[in-house]
Amino acid sequence: MAETVSVADKHPFQERINYQGDLAPLLQNVCGSFGIGEYKNHQVIPVGYEDFNLALDTNKGKFFVKIFAASRSEEDCERYVEIINRVVQAGVNHPRLLGPLFLASMDDKKDRLCVMEFAEGKTFYDLGEIPTAQEQEQIIAQAAKINQIDFKPPPLYDSWAVTSFAKEYDAKAGYLNPVDKQLVDAALRQFETVDIEQLPHAFVHGDIIETNVMRGADGKILILDFAVANYYPRIQELAVIISHLFSSGDPHIFKQNYNRAVELYQKYLFLTEGELKTLLIFIRAAFAMELLMSNYEKVANNNNSKENEHFLELGRTGLTNLF
Repeated sequence: MAETVSVADKHPFQERINYQGDLAPLLQNVCGSFGIGEYKNHQVIPVGYEDFNLALDTNKGKFFVKIFAASRSEEDCERYVEIINRVVQAGVNHPRLLGPLFLASMDDKKDRLCVMEFAEGKTFYDLGEIPTAQEQEQIIAQAAKINQIDFKPPPLYDSWAVTSFAKEYDAKAGYLNPVDKQLVDAALRQFETVDIEQLPHAFVHGDIIETNVMRGADGKILILDFAVANYYPRIQELAVIISHLFSSGDPHIFKQNYNRAVELYQKYLFLTEGELKTLLIFIRAAFAMELLMSNYEKVANNNNSKENEHFLELGRTGLTNLF
């Protein structure tokens, strides 16, 4: 499902959950409760900023386990499970859940988790590649399918979302160096001219980026991790996709990819005149959010991970070369 690492030592991502001991007994409990065989071993999937993701090996096969961050409420976890069930029912290419939210208790501490099928393949982040033209077409088709789901989940605040730009800027702009701040400031000034409430809204994944899009072993594109899915301006979906999966530091190539993404999306959903006028502003804001938030992670939280550095450079390059 993504690049994994050995668990010879406790992974720092384990700090995100309530349980800090040996994970093997907890996962043995999971295996018995879900009837997925006998525990053999597990590997950490070292991506993301909140939850703790594992690949679990049993004598019956391989499974994906998401242990929700301790900071998430039980309602947030139930919300995630409902969303996954709805998107799978709608025909979105996403691994199937094997049961409801599960409460695992070890040493008088409780963790909320869910288990799903393990998808063989690699994310585009792990591949280090931009999707091919054919794969980009599949990604857009999946996004349009998501945006047509008639569902308005309870709102969940996502600090990385484009619509959180102004609020997060007020809290985190002080961590930017002068050059980066100038880039982000220009994007924010333009973004604040948009009347967000007047834009068409829809159910939006909100994070269709290289770490959440997989080239499956069979060549099929899968869309992963709906943890921050929300009811958002519809073009937020397309803006995030273009900035991460259709992007290029070359302005000419970017313009071609931008036009192609819009054309592909409109095979499924018609974009209003207001959306077409606003999309580039949202893309610029998406780059700015990557720069703002990954910089904050680096400076304030000492996050020097490969993933965070990748998003830092993505945001900086996008704002410098394309706007």
